[in-house]
Amino acid sequence: MQEKATDYYKIIAKNVKIIRQNAKLSQEKFAESLNCSREYISRLENNHEKISLSLLLSISQIYGKKPEDFFK
Repeated sequence: MQEKATDYYKIIAKNVKIIRQNAKLSQEKFAESLNCSREYISRLENNHEKISLSLLLSISQIYGKKPEDFFK
């Protein structure tokens, strides 16, 4: 089960980066829109940090995505 969770976090990290890039935002501007640090976004995108449910939902709401889109 642990391996499966790790796979999902990798997929989510990739999708966070894609959403940010599609919005044509730097990590800094993206972080500002989410009220977090650029360093945190960098760690998320590089799969060194696990995203919280509240941040995933915030990205979904702000950038017009469904939460399930992060798992594809």
